[in-house]
Amino acid sequence: MVSSRGTHRIERVTVTLVPSADARTLPSVPSTFSAADRLYQWRRSADMNYMIVPKKISSSEIQVDLFVNSARKGKAPVRQVQKSIQEFVKGKIEKDWHGLRLGAISRPTTAIPPKKIIVRGTIEEILGSHLDE
Repeated sequence: MVSSRGTHRIERVTVTLVPSADARTLPSVPSTFSAADRLYQWRRSADMNYMIVPKKISSSEIQVDLFVNSARKGKAPVRQVQKSIQEFVKGKIEKDWHGLRLGAISRPTTAIPPKKIIVRGTIEEILGSHLDE
């Protein structure tokens, strides 16, 4: 068991989202990436803290890792965590994630959230060398 942020456990689920058939434009990919800090950040909802990291993006599905940390004190049963996550995802689809519908939600597993900083720049900066012309 990995603990972080005090006595709270960090849980990870993989959420599969499917673009709606009626969506004429490519839907935006859910993420908590901060362009200013260049890393994924924690956000807060009513009863949990969460971080969303895209995992797989294709024309048929979008998979994101959803890291959650219960805002309540004490250890919550797995069923309660699953129910909270399902309600959270359904609420986000209705309010913020237009053009997407829920495909599946995996079972929660204990995890460590990513701390990697995303580097964006030219291909030479990313590869660390110059390309031959």
